Amino acid sequence: MTGSNDHNNAPASKAPDDSRHQNTPPSDVLIRRLYADFERPLKGYFAKRIHNASEVDDLVQDVFHRLTRHDDLQTLERPEAYIFQIAANLLRDRARRDTTRKAFTQQLSHHSENSVEEISPERVLQGKRRVMALENALKELPERTRAIFLLHRFEEYKYREIAQHFGISASSVEKHMMAAMKHIVTRMGRE
Repeated sequence: MTGSNDHNNAPASKAPDDSRHQNTPPSDVLIRRLYADFERPLKGYFAKRIHNASEVDDLVQDVFHRLTRHDDLQTLERPEAYIFQIAANLLRDRARRDTTRKAFTQQLSHHSENSVEEISPERVLQGKRRVMALENALKELPERTRAIFLLHRFEEYKYREIAQHFGISASSVEKHMMAAMKHIVTRMGRE
């Protein structure tokens, strides 16, 4: 008789839950119950520890996903401790991944800054073609314009020094330079 009275004194909130999940395995019912009990506390736990609020829901889902992999949930004596241990492990894994990602990104950017492009046969050929195109463009310039360009760009003469050498004004040197640059850029663009 005592057993039947105890059964009738069961909390009313569990009866509908149990009847609703008659065909559901006990572990699924337990997971749903744990989710209902710990979703909000887990969200608070994660929200205090990460800066990206959009990740909180994903982390909560990850906790319960890992929880479903536990072989026998019914044997857990303290599910709260186990759930929050999973949460702590997720944060630790996340921090480790972030650290690894940052280190890799820094190493990659450092490598990119200090690396020299590979000298492939195609790159050598392309360089030779560009030099030939420049030589051809220079040959097409009037002799004085070509000489002014070469003195300034390759011999590093200043405009006033070139002007004195040719007995012309610095503004004339500037006009020759502009004409040379325009011609070379146009010619090189065609190659």
